[in-house]
Amino acid sequence: MKKGDWVDTPRFCKVKIEKVFRNKENALKAGYTEPTHYKGLEYGILGKSLDMYHMKFAGYKI
Repeated sequence: MKKGDWVDTPRFCKVKIEKVFRNKENALKAGYTEPTHYKGLEYGILGKSLDMYHMKFAGYKI
């Protein structure tokens, strides 16, 4: 997974990856806290709310 990839998630359908972190803890510290329920073997995906209607998403290495 890399920045700019589009990934299908169960909760949000197709999302664009804005950033990739080394681990989940770093993603959480950066504000990516919304679960997407993505079940990858190497990466997970979390979302970050920008406002009521917009989010951005980041991957993290499992």
